[in-house]
Amino acid sequence: MTAPNVVQPPWSVRLWQYRDAPTRGWTTRLFSDTDVQGTADGESAGPYRIASLDASSDHQMGQLRPVMELASWFRDPSDEAPVSDNSGWTGLSIHQEITAMLSLILGVRLRGDDPVIHRNNNGTITSYHPSAGTLPSAPTSPWASPIIPVPTDTPVDIASVRGYLGSLPGLAPQHAIDLVRAARQYADALWIADGEPELAWLMLVSAVEVAATSHQVATADYAQLVTSSFPLAAEALVKRGGDELLVRAAETEFAGLIKATGRFLSFARVFRPNPPEPRTTDQSAQLPWSRRGMEGALKRVYEYRSARLHAGAPFPWPLLIPPPIASDGLPAERFTNGPYGSGDTTWSAEELPMTLALFAHLVRGMLLSWWSTMADGVCAVIE
Repeated sequence: MTAPNVVQPPWSVRLWQYRDAPTRGWTTRLFSDTDVQGTADGESAGPYRIASLDASSDHQMGQLRPVMELASWFRDPSDEAPVSDNSGWTGLSIHQEITAMLSLILGVRLRGDDPVIHRNNNGTITSYHPSAGTLPSAPTSPWASPIIPVPTDTPVDIASVRGYLGSLPGLAPQHAIDLVRAARQYADALWIADGEPELAWLMLVSAVEVAATSHQVATADYAQLVTSSFPLAAEALVKRGGDELLVRAAETEFAGLIKATGRFLSFARVFRPNPPEPRTTDQSAQLPWSRRGMEGALKRVYEYRSARLHAGAPFPWPLLIPPPIASDGLPAERFTNGPYGSGDTTWSAEELPMTLALFAHLVRGMLLSWWSTMADGVCAVIE
């Protein structure tokens, strides 16, 4: 029996415990607007199997279609007492948790249809569809090109998923929860970006915040942070109860007060990925990849996010449209020729830190680097 109030990993991770003598399972098709490729046998990780699906002869690139099949078999865990603690709630079913992580690993829009349920009764397999089989649909863009461009030159290879998914059982339960939550924010942002770009910005920032908070909890010296940020309070705590009281208060009462912007930027410094590939050679259209240039742009993004949430101030209009095209025909990473206007409102290029497409690349790279670090090098980082 599982003790109450014990943090458990998400069910997509716990399923590793029930791989022996499987009696039930499910299969779902994953839809995307990006082609994927894989071996005939697919890729397996623990209780999961992922296989690519061939496109129909009349399929056009950029259209949603089933590109993968995700399946799982496991032993029925229903005999175990439910966990009363709700701290691990992700709001997703098992196949949705895995799909969100696959979207993050592969960097593509990905969403599953309603799964087919399987039962194994002494070797006799029965399957049924518990719902009407609703197919996923993504918001459409009013623009001729996508706001986050879809890779069109080569299919995405699903071979990269095995190392990442295989690391899940080794993660601390809270880290696994935070990973799924961050992956969900990223995957949802990618899915809705063409129709709701402003919401996609907010979700991508939230994805980083989830990971940054998790990383800070695991690595930060809270006593030192409180001493530097709240020196008078730290002094009073030490006088009253010594360093022990300072450490205890820092890890409980003050943990939520550490500045969110600093946490966001610190995470970006530690896990900053490489520039996108292919990358425009037009240097005026490139975002400076130095620490100073990157932090200035990310700080502006965070300011826009805070203004949107707390003051209702919309994101600048140019940040909600497809990226401009650089002189070599590739997408620009930032805005160079200003001012940009919508109606009687204008923004200078300096007020527009980067495109949504580049921010999505940054967020994915940071999250995968963080995941790889938590897995202690089990998987290679995909830039």
